[in-house]
Amino acid sequence: MSIVDARGIASHQDGALRISFLAEHGDVYELLDAPSSAIARMFDVAVVLTCGWAAPLDRGEQDDESRSDAETHDATNDEVPPSQHPLRRRVRLVVAVCDKGVASVLRFADTPNDIVTDAGAARGSLADAVKDLWNDPKVIVSRESVS
Repeated sequence: MSIVDARGIASHQDGALRISFLAEHGDVYELLDAPSSAIARMFDVAVVLTCGWAAPLDRGEQDDESRSDAETHDATNDEVPPSQHPLRRRVRLVVAVCDKGVASVLRFADTPNDIVTDAGAARGSLADAVKDLWNDPKVIVSRESVS
């Protein structure tokens, strides 16, 4: 996503943002880790949309503090993957990352009218993967490589 008119964003003017579709993959972690994903850093903001299973991060935490399927990378041995957790829920998650940080919006299938937003406190392997995508060394295109 590129910002064309910063003032136009605040007033919701058409054309204030330019959205470019870059890639898709069945596994969000493979998508974010692919060398071709580095092109996302050439824009003002990168946005990732993914769906999957979510489960409470810890047994004592509330359902809305959830982890996605891939959070199993951070799980301890006695935890189960979100897709097998007894409190699992289907989730659709949009994550945006830029120089100012990470923000996300999610919606659960069982409560589709309840939108959960996070302005940067997300944790877990998906949050780490998105931050790594953005914070890896910047893409530099040399004049020799451009014909």
